Amino acid sequence: MPKLSAVITCFNNEETIEKCVNSLSFADEIIVLDSFSTDKTIDRLKQLPCTIHQQKFKGFWQQKQDAINLCQHDWIILLDSDEFLTDEAQKLISQWKNTEPKFSAYKLPRREWVFWQWSHPLVHQNTFVRLFDKSISSVSHDLVHESIQSKGKVSTLHATIMHYGETSVEVKIEKINKYALLAAQQKYQQGKKVGKLKLTLYPIWYFFRQYFIRRQIFNGKAGFINAKLNTRYATLKYAKLYDMINNEHK
Repeated sequence: MPKLSAVITCFNNEETIEKCVNSLSFADEIIVLDSFSTDKTIDRLKQLPCTIHQQKFKGFWQQKQDAINLCQHDWIILLDSDEFLTDEAQKLISQWKNTEPKFSAYKLPRREWVFWQWSHPLVHQNTFVRLFDKSISSVSHDLVHESIQSKGKVSTLHATIMHYGETSVEVKIEKINKYALLAAQQKYQQGKKVGKLKLTLYPIWYFFRQYFIRRQIFNGKAGFINAKLNTRYATLKYAKLYDMINNEHK
């Protein structure tokens, strides 16, 4: 039966950090790596059963990898500080913890908070590797949307993560601008190209996929706004890449 370390990276999450830490009470240790929060995050963490470390933010993937490296145990459960596990998810992982793992990593589904409501159960939920053996896993070096890459077999554990990622339209727009630039920079470094046809047609396809295929339509007005803003992200990402390519020789 594996010993389990819980890992959280955070910055200015005073409103969600307590719920996040408390949902990991089944872990044998809880490690929090804070990027020198300026709100009350640290004050709240000091009242919780966790070990606090601080370091300057080094980028999304590096921060997560550094936090993982602080852990005593090989098996890791990883959450962002604006996430928490449902009661049912906590029970499932506690049960898993009392058995011998059959896989090297597990994907967990994530349900999103969309501006003012939880996403409808019929909306497509992304899954992410969040429970894994760190001895054969690492964080991908992506500038944004980093993920856990495991060398072993991966399965899915239906232990749902709840995510307070986008609590308002304003927060969403701020993230869009930041993430679109990082995504464009990564594609530029990889030598990716983009033409006028993709700039024109991709946003149309992206909205259709978001709203109908991924079923944002079930989120009502919040789903329509979210699909439109996600399409804005896709448009900006490739527009910024196009701009970088065309400014190469100036």
